[in-house]
Amino acid sequence: MEETEIIHTKTEAGKQIELDIEGMDCPSCAMKIERRLNKLDGIENAKVDLTNETATFYVAQNGPALELIKNEIDKLGYKAIEPEDDDEEAAAEAEKLKAKSLFRKKIYTSIILSSIIVILGMKEHISALSFISAETANWISLPLSTIVVFWCGSKFIKGFISDIRARSAGMDSLIAIGTLSAYFYSIVILIFPQISGEHHNTVYFESAAMIITFILLGNYLEFNLKNRTHYAIKSLTELQAKNATVIRNGIEIEVPVKKVKIGEIVIVRPGERIPVDGKIIEGSSSVDESMMTGESLPVEKFINENALGGTLNLNGFLKIRAEKAVKDSLLSKIILMVKDAQKAKPKIQRIADRVSAVFVPIVILIAIGTFFVWYSYIGQTLSYSLLKAVAVLIIACPCALGLATPIAVVLGVGKAAEHKILFNNAEAIENVNKVDTVLFDKTGTLTYGRFDIKNIITRSTYSTDEIHRLAASIEQYSEHPIAKAITAGYKNSEKPLYDVKDFSSSTGIGVSGKINGKNYKLGGANLQLNNSGKASLRNILLYEDDNLAGEIELSDKIKENAPSILKKLKAKDLKIAMITGDSNETAAEIASQLGIDEYKAQVLPDKKQEYVSELQKKGANVAMVGDGINDAPALSAADLGIAIGTGQDIAIQSADVILVKGDLENILALFKISSKTITVIKQNIFWAFFYNAAAIPVAAGVFAGIGLTVSPVMASMLMALSDVVTVLLNSMRLKYLKIK
Repeated sequence: MEETEIIHTKTEAGKQIELDIEGMDCPSCAMKIERRLNKLDGIENAKVDLTNETATFYVAQNGPALELIKNEIDKLGYKAIEPEDDDEEAAAEAEKLKAKSLFRKKIYTSIILSSIIVILGMKEHISALSFISAETANWISLPLSTIVVFWCGSKFIKGFISDIRARSAGMDSLIAIGTLSAYFYSIVILIFPQISGEHHNTVYFESAAMIITFILLGNYLEFNLKNRTHYAIKSLTELQAKNATVIRNGIEIEVPVKKVKIGEIVIVRPGERIPVDGKIIEGSSSVDESMMTGESLPVEKFINENALGGTLNLNGFLKIRAEKAVKDSLLSKIILMVKDAQKAKPKIQRIADRVSAVFVPIVILIAIGTFFVWYSYIGQTLSYSLLKAVAVLIIACPCALGLATPIAVVLGVGKAAEHKILFNNAEAIENVNKVDTVLFDKTGTLTYGRFDIKNIITRSTYSTDEIHRLAASIEQYSEHPIAKAITAGYKNSEKPLYDVKDFSSSTGIGVSGKINGKNYKLGGANLQLNNSGKASLRNILLYEDDNLAGEIELSDKIKENAPSILKKLKAKDLKIAMITGDSNETAAEIASQLGIDEYKAQVLPDKKQEYVSELQKKGANVAMVGDGINDAPALSAADLGIAIGTGQDIAIQSADVILVKGDLENILALFKISSKTITVIKQNIFWAFFYNAAAIPVAAGVFAGIGLTVSPVMASMLMALSDVVTVLLNSMRLKYLKIK
């Protein structure tokens, strides 16, 4: 009936939703919520991330109301929070700190009370406690262990009840069944001591209490580790200004940065962070863009130049016209990318998730089988058989199996973010290691893309200065790097640029416009190919009414480190190829200087993906490296799209990986970080499987004949130790990975 209400209570429009989830402790918690959300009509692609404690899902048009979705999560024993503004985010953060404080109090209480219970259990070896009888010690242990099991360990009990409601079994089920078995068995023995047989008055309150204590300590280690893995996002988030000074009705007022509207004028004084992406309309200054682009030196900014939100205005007074809402700024998109990459699951993690989903029910069956074999078949006592079953339940908790992979992904993504490498999806971390061919775009990737005029050749009655004037007049309306070079190179102040009518731009071919009634076209080899059917010239061509009027020879410098980077990539047995829209002569010259054997020239942007497909048909696993704008189709078609560039020239939607800092060196860092991350994930999964495979038979008493056995308390210690070794020690190596 509850689902019927949800199905018929609809929202008006479809949208992507993200909720903070409190109370998750293990992978089974995340999977439980994820399964429940995906069962709801109108919800698609629900993903629950344990590490970041969030749930993201798409609510289709007329889908279930958000409050009812949150109620469904709450019914499973968790708390869903929707932070919509800074106040709510602050409240949510305060709630987390409060929960952490309570968690810490429960751990301290559990340690103290469990220690007392253990001391009472060892009273026979402590002369100072000889006045306390065994029965009295047991009755004192009862209320103390009750506090530990039902208050300190309440989350396990709640999780167990939630598992029953959801018809699933997770880590909480294993812990709850194990501790409650030991606890209630001890109460029965306390009331009816004759049941214990030869184990006179032997109770296991200390086992139940110490199991809770050790597992809480393991959870606390995981909790702190998860918090530390958020450093990449936190450092980026701290770059965002909280407030902005805007001019409204001629008055300067301070407003929350989220309230700044597109088109408003923002005032930025020296020492303040630029709050929004926009264009400078007044003033000049040195701006520190190091956290955004990785460039250590300040950048001089002048009128009509772009400013990035989150960068630091060092010494000048600026007025900036906001061109993007805060949520659409480059910094916001980068933060979102890092979050999404950390939340997403690579294929290797999905394998671990599927195994965890079936592993817990199997462990419960093994524990039941262990009890009956020892009790019915071998003929051991009830208490001994029960403890063996409890040891199996405790030692097999799949914490390490479920947490090791996402923790490694988060740390790997964080390490990449330190080097200005952003993953658009977690699968890219794996795909990097499958690449065998790296295809580079030339301009702006292997070369600087900053052109200088080397020579001007006239092919008509016009002087070279007039050829330059005509070309610069047309190119003043284009944002292409070549256009900027031609325009910036025109220095004749006595002859201003012409007025141009009917300007148009054809991507990959050139630009055109009308000056004094004549039609002009300006472009490279592809323009010549369109006009004469041949393309042998390397220069920029100016046509007047389809007649060649002149040529402009430009030079583009190869990046200093490009040859050494390509050499190192080849040393990794990677095949290198190049693609460009330039002429064959230019492409051949650049390829020769860089030692590239395979290249393709005069390729239009919309045809670049065809070359990617050609390589893929030959069996290549292709990584496309481009500037992220004109190369967008090829970046999408490649097995791995890598956008390289700085500032707003990054096509965030097209590429799998964004190299924010325009440095080829980061391609090597990308391969190293990805390779190490996958290696750590594989090691974590192996050791988690190996641990469970080896530990379960020991806990079940298979090797009891040779004296190799563990108690439930020892099992809880070993389970916590597995978390420390696989999750903490092995995964944390990524945080301290040396790139160079």
